[in-house]
Amino acid sequence: MTTYEDAGVKFGIKHPQNWIVQAIPGSRVIIYSSKGAKDRFLQYDAEGKAGAKIDVYAKKLDSGKSLEDFMASTKMFDPKTYSKPEKVKIDGVEGYKQTYSFELSDGLMEGEVYYATKDGKYATAVFLEAFGGTLHGYHKYLEEIIASVKLAYEPSAKKPDTVLVEAAPPSQNLTTMGGDGYTILIPDNFTSTSGKSKDAIASRNYIGDRRADCNIQVDVIDATKQQNLKKIVDDDKNKVKYGNSNASATTLGGQQAYVFNYSPGRNVQSRAYFVIKGNKLFRITMNWFKGEEASYLPVFEKSIRSIKFQ
Repeated sequence: MTTYEDAGVKFGIKHPQNWIVQAIPGSRVIIYSSKGAKDRFLQYDAEGKAGAKIDVYAKKLDSGKSLEDFMASTKMFDPKTYSKPEKVKIDGVEGYKQTYSFELSDGLMEGEVYYATKDGKYATAVFLEAFGGTLHGYHKYLEEIIASVKLAYEPSAKKPDTVLVEAAPPSQNLTTMGGDGYTILIPDNFTSTSGKSKDAIASRNYIGDRRADCNIQVDVIDATKQQNLKKIVDDDKNKVKYGNSNASATTLGGQQAYVFNYSPGRNVQSRAYFVIKGNKLFRITMNWFKGEEASYLPVFEKSIRSIKFQ
């Protein structure tokens, strides 16, 4: 185990030292058990590697807002998914714990969330989640992790020369990136990493450092056995994956296309485009955090419009 400590609002938590840490100073740290788990948690994919996530989120309470208001605002899933809050001790103060779970193709996605405030000004939420019904396998670590939690609190007045720097939002300057049979313009402060889609022959994930829930992923899928795009998007498996919604006809890169508009979580909005070119099916998925939609959506839409198929 090692400990993550936030320099701004002082929250902290222990975690396995070989896990992947992605932090927004003064606000959040998300810690993934593996790269595969990180990619799957972007959309809570129905299939993929069984992995785990530790997520600590701290926020200053707005005037007149209570810890209960904060608890309601952080829930990503249907409120019926969560157990009734039970009182627990966190960092020496009274807080609340809830559990939640839902069925995916490889078993239950299970989670625990803990809420508390140390000073009545900052609230902290700690999420522990795992796919494939494996959360119990981390039990011997969870007690140590929760016992290690240090809650956020309002820092003392900073010296004038003290500056907290967050990762930048997506750049308005776009650069050409591409993969197997396509090119696309992506913000030049994003990186291209391997996507983890089980059904794809090639997959690229374009993502910045600011948010793990804001990305564009392009999956290239073998379409030699099925060339009817309408049948593909009308398949029940796709409808379930995209919130039981119906795909709308559109065009993309000069080709006939269909798009699903859906919300994989309470604060995340998504679109998934389907296009066939030659013997390849292209699935382009973009996700953005609703709280920063003004920064992400316009540039993401520009990226989507720029795609060209070869």
